[in-house]
Amino acid sequence: MKKKAIMMMIAALAAGAVHAVDVSGTADFASAYVFRGTTFNDGMVFQPGASISGLPIPEQYGAITLGTWANFDIGDYGGTLKKNRFSEVDYYLTYALPVKVVDLSTTYTEYTYPNGASADREVAFCVGKKIGETGLYPSITANYGLDGAVEQNWYIQGGIGYDKSLTEALSLSSSVKAAYALSDAGSDGFNDATASIGLAYKITENWSLKGSVTYVAQLDDAVLSDVAYDRPVYGMLGAACSF
Repeated sequence: MKKKAIMMMIAALAAGAVHAVDVSGTADFASAYVFRGTTFNDGMVFQPGASISGLPIPEQYGAITLGTWANFDIGDYGGTLKKNRFSEVDYYLTYALPVKVVDLSTTYTEYTYPNGASADREVAFCVGKKIGETGLYPSITANYGLDGAVEQNWYIQGGIGYDKSLTEALSLSSSVKAAYALSDAGSDGFNDATASIGLAYKITENWSLKGSVTYVAQLDDAVLSDVAYDRPVYGMLGAACSF
């Protein structure tokens, strides 16, 4: 999947010579790495990402986005991690269906671990709907594990986001979400809930600075264990670009 994703992204860039594609990137520093309620690093991490969308396919067939994201450990989590190394590199492909009434999409993600752990593979199905001009966007995403540690596990997350332009350059975003987990080997139940708020400041047409704070709540210690739930609050600062 890794080689295929890279080749597809290169092909998409080449296609941009005859069809305009959208390329975006992010570079974020976070005070911790928390994923689905589980703390993977309670110290500083660097998390870069990149994606390509607007690929040259007819609009009536939907839209495809290719992307990658990574986690680089700056802190060593009390000596349990190796510092200054990538611990995770992910690759994903999203297909947005050509539906007008709601936003429908499916995403395939491959989570790879340079430290040698086996890759995890997952497919997600998402439905969302913008509520007029209110800035509100409710959505629900169902993630199903295909292989690896997440095989035959479900992680279903629903919530609502809110976006508002404060000035021509400054915008606010926030969200509240809750998730239910169905485990092939462990306990089923409500896993975690998150509440986040962030600001983004556009410094040029293509570049912006952003920051956010996220609170993570443990909903059931039989589902999200006390050992896994280690950092309830973390912050993030970064930059984003799009071309």
